[in-house]
Amino acid sequence: MSASQRLFVRHEGAVRVLVNHHPERRNALSPEFFDGAMQALAAAEQDAQVGAIVLTGAGSFFCAGGDLNSLALRREMTADERRQRLELLHGLVRRLRDCGKPVIAAVEGGAAGAGLSLALACDLLVAARGAQFGISYVKVGLTPDGGITSFLSDLVPRQCVTEWCLTGRPFDAERLHALGAVNRLVAPGQALAEAIALGQDLARGPARAMAAIKALCRAAPERTLDEQLDAEREAMVLSQADAESAEGIAAFLNKRRPDFHGRRETRAER
Repeated sequence: MSASQRLFVRHEGAVRVLVNHHPERRNALSPEFFDGAMQALAAAEQDAQVGAIVLTGAGSFFCAGGDLNSLALRREMTADERRQRLELLHGLVRRLRDCGKPVIAAVEGGAAGAGLSLALACDLLVAARGAQFGISYVKVGLTPDGGITSFLSDLVPRQCVTEWCLTGRPFDAERLHALGAVNRLVAPGQALAEAIALGQDLARGPARAMAAIKALCRAAPERTLDEQLDAEREAMVLSQADAESAEGIAAFLNKRRPDFHGRRETRAER
């Protein structure tokens, strides 16, 4: 395990686990965490041995969002200084969204504000039953950030997003799961294990094809059908000539499991 002041990194086979480590403050965000996470994501994306990434929080809570003590100090900053601070969060949101490898959020306890933004910026979300989510900016006279209104609007009805943002009242993992915004709902204490297992399954897949699939899925809501058809056509043309599809088709025809990463799996791994 390697560590920075606010981020721990560990390896679970082909899965890189990033742990926001500030449990005494429910993993509230800090500039140190943003710096460490950006570096860790860049390193994971460049590492051919990493097939998937899991983002989680230390202890019993994923992330409480911004530190209100820090937010209070920003009142003394200029508008440009406040923008620069917000770009630390927004830069990490973009990095999570644009990562070429699958990124899975493992949420125990809950996620609030910018912490929820980070969870939703991931490709997949595993949450423990009873986990609580909140967008409570309005309670202190603030507006949402971190892309949370965009992510939620892609996932759930506008009325839900508006209610949650205007009232600041919490909502639970069961409701998000019912709405389709949580992929896996698991027993308390099992979110990280489930996310790692999901990541290990994805890590066995074709990396270049999955990166292209991620890009198609991200862009689809912003494109017309014709634009998306064109993008899908070009992605398919490229993937049909790739070594990954050659292996996948050969494996299918020979009734064996595909080996996209140059190693045959043992029966135990299967």
